[in-house]
Amino acid sequence: MITSIFLSVSFIFFAPSIEKERIGTEISISYVLLKDFPQSIGAGVDIIFVTGERLGASLGFTTLRSKGESLFKELLPGTELRSSTSSKYITLIGFELNYTLKQKKLSPFTGIGLNWIYFHEQSKYVYYAPGWKITSWKNYQGNGYCFSAALGLRYILKPSLSLENKIELIKGNFYYPVVKDHITIEGLSISFGIRF
Repeated sequence: MITSIFLSVSFIFFAPSIEKERIGTEISISYVLLKDFPQSIGAGVDIIFVTGERLGASLGFTTLRSKGESLFKELLPGTELRSSTSSKYITLIGFELNYTLKQKKLSPFTGIGLNWIYFHEQSKYVYYAPGWKITSWKNYQGNGYCFSAALGLRYILKPSLSLENKIELIKGNFYYPVVKDHITIEGLSISFGIRF
């Protein structure tokens, strides 16, 4: 019995396995913690370039969504602003290079990436004035760039199908015209993907 368990574990973690050379697709979901932003949930799609060797690449996008306090509070003369909430959408469009550290069934890898950021905020403002409640909705946009560094594990189910889990450090900023300033994007992303 111990021999069969040992052989099963050895097969899962140490059996050599290489992804088939191809241009494929990866679909992923993400949980992201960014400094000064509420926690975000996101999803992405990438075109992956698998060389059959250790070096690979991907080109794609991820969209993150969070809710919280508005980054910009618009005042309305003669009223009192009671609340300002918003839905925030951060779209990262970019390119990543990744390097497989060990080509096994369970393969650790590392990667670096460069992304263009598109930020969109849908804000809801509630104002009060004597005898009146006024609700207003506004949309604001900004854009910029960020870099990412990743560390992850890829479990190869078969040469053209694998599961991927990675942790990414994200750092960059975007210009937000409504506040006439740059907003920093800095944090951690944990994602799970299926590559086919």
